[in-house]
This record gives sequence, structure tokens and C-alpha cells, in this order.
Amino acid sequence: MKENHTIHKAEELIGIESNFKIYPFTDGTGCPISDIQEPHLHDFYVVHYVSAGRGSCVIDFETYDIIPGSLYFVSPGQLHLWNPEGVVDGFVMVFTDDFLKSPEAPVHSAYELEFFNSVVNSPMFMLSTEQKAELSGVMSNLCREFSARKPGFETVLRSYFHILMVSLQRMFADRLQRTGARSENRIVREFKKLVSTDHSPQLRVQDYAERMNVSVSRLSAVIKEVTCMTPGQIARNELITTAKRMLANSDKNVSEICYELKFEDPSYFGRFFKRETGFTPSVFREHVRGKYQQLA
Repeated sequence: MKENHTIHKAEELIGIESNFKIYPFTDGTGCPISDIQEPHLHDFYVVHYVSAGRGSCVIDFETYDIIPGSLYFVSPGQLHLWNPEGVVDGFVMVFTDDFLKSPEAPVHSAYELEFFNSVVNSPMFMLSTEQKAELSGVMSNLCREFSARKPGFETVLRSYFHILMVSLQRMFADRLQRTGARSENRIVREFKKLVSTDHSPQLRVQDYAERMNVSVSRLSAVIKEVTCMTPGQIARNELITTAKRMLANSDKNVSEICYELKFEDPSYFGRFFKRETGFTPSVFREHVRGKYQQLA
């Protein structure tokens, strides 16, 4: 079945054994953002840092301004498009989940990070003057170590990368300004990971709670407190997001998408989709493709 948007693979773009690469934000470098003028997806994680420039970008159907001093986080499978107005400076850091996995790593999965795969946080993060000063050293060290590639550079690179991830995690936690928010968000992120990897209209909140070894009441209370949503709403949102990506990115008909998402009846799928989005699947497909074509 034909895919309408390119899916970029880590094995094609990340050419070192450590599953990590840094591109300058410059045309002609092979950067999977600045050199791609069409909506596309990745099977890896991307952090964009913009030091200068303007324009807009679209991540999973939401539009964000390109603003200097900002970071943009794209998770695997998110349909996105970078639409600068003129030259953009900065860098693009791409990595796989495997890059996080080492015995000494403070973070073992991108699902532990609040700025990827998030239920409540925007994929755009504007740094304050103090935060830019805090991160400038480690980001410069990352870029310099990657470029120099001296013996043992992968070990040093991974260390700087972990420092950056932990620093960003602290900044997001500080933004929340909540006692116990970190442990509560761990439960939310674990639930999000479950519903994103195994979503089905037949699965109940109780099914997910049992897999997480928590009670339904505990799961519901934590998710409600952190996100102001119910577990059912998050599960439905994940199902709808997956349906949107499939409608935007493939020529599969609505019935094929319905059955792939484990709905038993295309008519029910159509009603479910319209109830959650305000559009029928066919109208949404036409709308979103027109939006991306206009931006591209």
C-alpha cells in the first residue's frame, strides 16, 4: 500500500554505531529537516535547537512558530513539516531509543522524558535566558565532540547527551512546580506508552491498570490530577491520533484503517472518529492533506 509521506529510517540517516547524529541546520547537509521540504515521519527521535530564524513547523497536525532560543521535540511516527522563512541556524540532533540504553544511563527510555511522547506537554520548549546559558555549554560540547570524533568520542558523547536530557527533564519538572509531579508523571507516561503500543477499542482501562500493576482508582486519580483527563480520554486520543496519521499518510481506505485499528464495524469507526474530531474520516483526510500541501 502506497505511503504518501516519506518514512525516514534510522539505519539510513544515523550512520554511526551509537545510533546518534548531529546535523547543522543548513541546506545541503543531509539534515532530515532542513533538506526535506515535505511532510514526513521518522522512526527515531529528533531534537531541533533554533538559534536564529523564523517560520513555522507542524507536528502531528499542530502548528508552532519557529522562535530563536527554542527546542522542538519530535517522537517516532509523528507526521511533521518544517517551514522556515529564510535561513534557520542551530542544529538537529537525532537518536534512537537504543542510544539511551547503557548500564550507567540515568534515563533508559525516551518514554521517561516528559518532552517526548507527552500527554500534557507541548513539543516546543522556549528557553529562558538563564536556561539558554545553562544548556549552551553542554550543547556546544556535544557538537564539538561529535565533529572532532577523537578516540573514545562515543562514550564522551553519550555522557554529554545524558547531561542534556537530565537538564531538560529538570526544566520541565520545574515548569510543573508540583510536589511529587515526577513520580505521578511516570505513571502517566507508562500508561501513554501502553496505549500507544497496544491501542484497541476493545481494551478497557482495567486491562491497562492490570498490566501496570496499579488499581483502576489509583490510575484514574493520578492521570486526572496530572492531565485533567481520564484514562479513557487518553486512550481514545491515542487511537484517534493513530487514525489521523494513517489517514494523512496512506492511501488505505477507511474500512482498511478501521480493521487495522481493531474496530469491528466501519460505520462505528466513522461515528467514533467524527464524535472525537468533528470530521468524518474522509473529510479529515482531505482537510489535512490540503493543509500540508499548502505549507509545503
